[in-house]
Amino acid sequence: MKTRLVNYREGAIDLVFPISSQRVTIGRDTDNMIQLPDEKVSKHHGVILKTGDQWVIEDLQSRNGVLVNGRRTNRAELRNGDCVKIGPYELYFETNVPYDNFVPSHIIEVSSKVKDRTLADGTPPEAS
Repeated sequence: MKTRLVNYREGAIDLVFPISSQRVTIGRDTDNMIQLPDEKVSKHHGVILKTGDQWVIEDLQSRNGVLVNGRRTNRAELRNGDCVKIGPYELYFETNVPYDNFVPSHIIEVSSKVKDRTLADGTPPEAS
C-alpha cells in the first residue's frame, strides 16, 4: 500500500504524486519533489513530513498559504481523504492505495522562461 496526493478532474484522476519518503517538498521551483507550476504557488510552498505514525503538512511561509479541508494552517496532521489546497491545486491525501492504482504524474515546466526561448513564429531558437 502507498500514500499519495491526487487531483481529480470530473471524477477521474488527473494528477498523482507519490509520497515515498519521510520528507516531501512542494512548490513551484524545480528542486521540489512535487512541482506545481503556477504563479500562486511559492517556490518552496510547503512540506509533508512523516512523524512517527502520522503525516503532517507544514506551510513554509508561503504567500498564499496551505489550506487543509478549507482552513488555512501553518501545520496540520493529515488523515486519509483530507483536501490540501495549494494555489489553484486541490489535492487529496490518500493512504493505503493499492499498487495497481498508483501511477505517478509528471509535471512539465510551463514557466515564462519556456516562452522566452521561443521565437515569435513558434519555433524554438535551435530550429531557426
